[in-house]
Amino acid sequence: MELRPTTDGDLPTLHATFVDAIATVFAPLGFDAPSPSFDGFSTLQRHVLATGVGYVAEEEGDVVGFASAWTRGDDWFLASLFIRGGAQGRGIGPQLLDAVWGDASRRRTVTDAIQPVSNVLYGRRGLSPVTPLLTFAGTARLDASAEESAADVQAIDAVAYGFDRTVDHRYWEQHARRTEWGDAYSYVFPRGDVGPVGGSTPAAAARALAAELARSDGPVRVRIPGSARELVSVALRAGLRLDPVPGLVLLSPGVEPPTALAPSGYMLF
Repeated sequence: MELRPTTDGDLPTLHATFVDAIATVFAPLGFDAPSPSFDGFSTLQRHVLATGVGYVAEEEGDVVGFASAWTRGDDWFLASLFIRGGAQGRGIGPQLLDAVWGDASRRRTVTDAIQPVSNVLYGRRGLSPVTPLLTFAGTARLDASAEESAADVQAIDAVAYGFDRTVDHRYWEQHARRTEWGDAYSYVFPRGDVGPVGGSTPAAAARALAAELARSDGPVRVRIPGSARELVSVALRAGLRLDPVPGLVLLSPGVEPPTALAPSGYMLF
């Protein structure tokens, strides 16, 4: 087995590997596995690779696994680590994790709660499950409004994330509509995905989320950490339904769970 840096030409194989790997977790439990389009998967993966690091594991020329991670200042995030079903249980995951580990002092990742093997692997590296990541979806029924006004996005990120996301805002701005609410901001993607939503306080983030949901005109989906209780309350008041498979936000010691944030998703957070 050989590890090498991921290239743009690997993206079709990475997509196929992800679909195969995630199915081995979801299907035996009777859940529908995530199935992102190749275009959506590859667009996001390109951004991660352009601003982070990625490696693939090959056996006899065939890709059997991959991992990617990004670092913003002193903060590291594991964006992906997936092994094809037929290659699992052979120690490939820990080797890929070593390859993208880096030397950042603060670490985060998000996993599915139904992935016990991965969660143990990360836990042994000091990444402990601290709060669920809840996915809400449906047609919002909410009467709310907020006044749009310029926001200091960098200052909001310092509170909502705890680190600078300037390079990621450039990506989000290319693919989603951003609204600034003075003490918060929100993004909405063309197919109804809402996030990130960040605020200078939990109440500010909740107001921004409520305003976005109130003006939505079709199905939406938003991911909210359980620790962001005011945002969870907004999603419940809007009548959104809860996905049966929660995620887990895993954090290293000293990293606080988010309270004023609805992230963009698992890979970019």
